[in-house]
Amino acid sequence: MTKVFIVSFHVTALENSIMPSDIGGAYVSCYSKGETYVEATENALKKLAVDGLHPEEILQPIHEMSSSAWTEHVKEQWADYVNNLPSQAEFEEAISSGEVVYSPFGSYNPQ
Repeated sequence: MTKVFIVSFHVTALENSIMPSDIGGAYVSCYSKGETYVEATENALKKLAVDGLHPEEILQPIHEMSSSAWTEHVKEQWADYVNNLPSQAEFEEAISSGEVVYSPFGSYNPQ
């Protein structure tokens, strides 16, 4: 069992971003392991930077869950996206290797 923190962000695109240029911004939850929420948040911030996403805001609260609870969590939180998210095994492998897993992005148009 690995401790996973769920850190949600409001993000906007930087120059070389995974986010399409016609999107104004998005909300996303990052699933990151860490001994503390601070460590997990730092890991998530590094992943956002690599993917060309600028964190406008870290949203509260930060939640904690066991990596073994992924399948149930997805069914409760992201039922419409089950087929687009990692399986339990994929999630646990990603988390145990230090990767950050994104939730579906909730995007909005530029103003």
